[in-house]
Amino acid sequence: MLNGSIIGFGKIARTNHIGAFQSKELKNIIGITSAVEVVDKIREESEKEYNWLNFYKTLDEMYTNEKVDFIDITTPPKYHKDIIDWAIEKGLHIICEKPFTLSLSEAKELYKKLSDSEILFIPCHQYKYSPLWKEFKKYIDELNADEKIFLQFNVFRTGADPGLNANVPPWRLNKEISGGGILSDTGFHYLYLSNWLLGKPQKVTTINHNLAHSSFQVEDTSQVILEYDRGTIQINLTWAYHGRRNEAKLISKAGSIFYDGSNYLIKNFNGKEEKISVPDASDKSQYTELYAKLFSDFSKAVQKKNFHREGLEDAYNTIYLLDKCYESAGERKTIELHNE
Repeated sequence: MLNGSIIGFGKIARTNHIGAFQSKELKNIIGITSAVEVVDKIREESEKEYNWLNFYKTLDEMYTNEKVDFIDITTPPKYHKDIIDWAIEKGLHIICEKPFTLSLSEAKELYKKLSDSEILFIPCHQYKYSPLWKEFKKYIDELNADEKIFLQFNVFRTGADPGLNANVPPWRLNKEISGGGILSDTGFHYLYLSNWLLGKPQKVTTINHNLAHSSFQVEDTSQVILEYDRGTIQINLTWAYHGRRNEAKLISKAGSIFYDGSNYLIKNFNGKEEKISVPDASDKSQYTELYAKLFSDFSKAVQKKNFHREGLEDAYNTIYLLDKCYESAGERKTIELHNE
């Protein structure tokens, strides 16, 4: 059985990661024995609520007292690089929340170190396990290779997730900690989904602005257009909506998929219409199941000593694309992508 430690015991660790590790799918395969939390108040409260875990203030203190095979990083992005560097030094496998670094320069440095190691690195790109987005992937894979598509994601939120403490400004609004606004937060999921669905884009055009929060140091609204040989993906994101809603539309000559934010999608393919049940993409409670599937694949790969680079490649390629999105927005022009 693999043993791990959660690094950063905030909202995502409590609401999804812990539940995923405790699922039937992972029982007797992989587990969490400890956690590291630097904020005294959160750590002290957590020790009472999660009394089956051992809590520590520092990584070194945890490592001295626990026998772990991997760490699960759930801290804000600013702290990822130092934690990953530490894990590489200790030879520990790594699960890491998105985005895996704060910048492209950090990503390049970590990519080299992880590539040269026997460490399995897996980013939390859990949306790829969603039945909803698997239907979109299946549709694209069924098309002729030369058939063009248009895909649009609409992602609407009321604001940045406040995390555990709703009485202070969310860390997601602090560019030094988050790296950016809604594009680097929620938008990151749709960048790696786009890479998964159509591969690496050739061009990107991004417009970032503040629709409702002029005081933010980060964007609350973002529009991204990705251009491919096979077509175009458009990603529309905002923290300025009156509710929480997801929509997606895929159009091709052979048919279409329409998802309107409910528990089903409408698929038209070669003249046949289907109504397919899917989880509500706005319902965060479903994420635990997606994480469980991701963690299961991670544990199987470690046990088989299959220290592949698929997750690392995916994480790096998405950071590269995010960097070019911000470059496009800053320079107000379309950016040609070289996909290093």
